[in-house]
Amino acid sequence: MMELNEALNAVLAGIDSSVKANGFTAVEAKEKTDELPVIHDGEHSYIDFVGEKGKIRFEIFGNQALLFYTDVKSDEATDEDLVKASVNYFNLEEFDQKDIKSLCNELNETINAKFGTANAAASKSKKMPTPVSKTAAKNGSQAYDGNTLANRLSAIYPELKEPYRANFEKYDEFLPEEFFVDYGAKPVINTIRSGNASEIKRLFKILNDIYENGSSDVQGLIAVTILGEMNNDPVLCERAAEYMCEDMKEPVLLVNKFLATSRGKKAKEKLKNPPAYKPKKEKKPGMFAQMMNEGMAQNGGMPPM
Repeated sequence: MMELNEALNAVLAGIDSSVKANGFTAVEAKEKTDELPVIHDGEHSYIDFVGEKGKIRFEIFGNQALLFYTDVKSDEATDEDLVKASVNYFNLEEFDQKDIKSLCNELNETINAKFGTANAAASKSKKMPTPVSKTAAKNGSQAYDGNTLANRLSAIYPELKEPYRANFEKYDEFLPEEFFVDYGAKPVINTIRSGNASEIKRLFKILNDIYENGSSDVQGLIAVTILGEMNNDPVLCERAAEYMCEDMKEPVLLVNKFLATSRGKKAKEKLKNPPAYKPKKEKKPGMFAQMMNEGMAQNGGMPPM
């Protein structure tokens, strides 16, 4: 677990070169309580950077790291002028230096896209969809979706960030099924296979939260597309079951049991070879619902005990 000041200090170091290259300097807090130029405002902690090009604000709020910007001259800019440029997952209980480095890469890319002249291509990139916040999920105003799951997993598996972005750039929307089939499931299964208790616990802290507070679509992504890749392996299933929330355990084990059957193998092959992408396609029952129905039918209409 990282301390807030430790994380903020690492972020400052990680974005220092891009901030300075674009002509910005950090604004010292009027009432400093430490050596960092951090302003604490209730649950918000932020650092402002000003320069001739405008103003940048890096802010921590809950489990989110937000970047705001404005091209209004810094001596004239107000908080109302600030526009949200990016939202990334941030969790002191889970983050280590590797996660901070990954976050800094995202921040540097955004800063250069908004203010840089050398990175003209980045400025043309499309804005990634915003993940559902933990607050919105907990109070029931929104359910976690596939995009949020991809965003959260990309925080602990940096190798997923580029395919995550490429998926969105390709379709002008995020297609979670394709992303997790091609990229997202593999590192999850590798973590379970590793047997590293701390890494598995960290992984399932995310999966359990999103499953319990997510839509039926994202529950299907977790149970079928991702954890279905355990292929009913008894060692992997038993290991994963130790960390699964109760809501997830039975469906995941049921799905794995079904996927081991001949009909399940055909369904899995279909999952890996979906029809060609068509935008605005009419919503049909997901593979998760189909597999649950198949599995329950094999158990006399009842879920496994």
